Amino acid sequence: MSVDQPSSQAPSNSDLEQMMGSLANISGDLLESYEKLRGHATRMEQELCRANTDLENQVAEVEAILQALPVGVAVLDAEGTVLRVNETLAHILATGKGELVGMAAQDCLPGPEEPGEPFSLSSADGQTRILTRRSAKIVNTDDDQAGRVEIFDDQTEMVQLEERVRQMDKMAALGNMAAGIAHEIRNPLNAVKGFAELFKKSMQPDTRDHRWSSLILSGVVEIEAIISSLLSFSQPEKLRLETIEAQDIVDGALAAALQRTPGQRDPRDWQFTQDCSAGALRCDHIKLRQALRNLISNAMEVQPQGGALHIVAAQSDGSHTFEVQDAGPGVPVSLASRLADPFFTTRASGTGLGLSLVHSIAALHGGALHISCDASPLGGASFQFSIPSTRSPLTTRSCRFNAS
Repeated sequence: MSVDQPSSQAPSNSDLEQMMGSLANISGDLLESYEKLRGHATRMEQELCRANTDLENQVAEVEAILQALPVGVAVLDAEGTVLRVNETLAHILATGKGELVGMAAQDCLPGPEEPGEPFSLSSADGQTRILTRRSAKIVNTDDDQAGRVEIFDDQTEMVQLEERVRQMDKMAALGNMAAGIAHEIRNPLNAVKGFAELFKKSMQPDTRDHRWSSLILSGVVEIEAIISSLLSFSQPEKLRLETIEAQDIVDGALAAALQRTPGQRDPRDWQFTQDCSAGALRCDHIKLRQALRNLISNAMEVQPQGGALHIVAAQSDGSHTFEVQDAGPGVPVSLASRLADPFFTTRASGTGLGLSLVHSIAALHGGALHISCDASPLGGASFQFSIPSTRSPLTTRSCRFNAS
């Protein structure tokens, strides 16, 4: 038996050259494959970077949309833990977003179990809101519930608006009824006034009967003023425009107010000052005088024993402003927004129509009434209305009213 011994003969040069060529080819192939692999990896990395950027942009966009929603939103996981809330919900609950995240929904989110039912919420900032709560499931790719979204809609302004509409309907019906009553009262009142005047003329001055007849006539004048206010409030809104000097409006309004002073006191018990720098304007001067007269009369009535009033008529930026300042007790902030409501009054003898008429007349001219609760230069309240200097008749009423 023979065994082959390994050959000790060295490879020839041609063999070495062949082997080196093979190694070079293999190295070239490997290098080419490596370059291709590196290029592919670079492209994959770039695509991954773009995908991450797109994902971050989408997440940021979703977050921006979530925060911009006008409804409160809370995102919960499957166990009911709050994962995320938006700014609106934090504002509704008067708390920080971070304080809600991580809490159980049942411990921090208000509302009844029945979805869509309105409920009231008194928040930490002392405000009471009317809310509705709805829920939507979050499902994964296997249609299993992965969480839910709770949506809170603040219905406070809508509820308040609906209430104001109901009140306006009531006021309209009440105004129509009051106008009808006023018409019925006016005829017999004229008879009372006529006989009282005859009775007064037949009495000797400085007698008891003469004084009584004067009191009767004063009462009739008060009733006539109330009837006129009721009729003005309920009559169709029509303007008769003409050009008139602002000073004439001030003088006419002041003269009318002094004809009927509170408690029949001497007009000299009040000190009147004026600052009338405004020029002519186009308006319904009768209605405008009535509005300014009401402001002057109100300022006198809050100072029944006498006091000080300052009347301003100014002009700027295409508008005229008429203002009455008094030295009375001022206006509580809590009442300012209601003073222009029809039939709302803080005085036992008031009709609640004076400021409502001022508001209506200003709005009819395209202007606005403003009540300032801050102390006027005289120490009391300040009432003013502004209207455009040139105005065409309106067919609908503006509803601008400001109180501060």
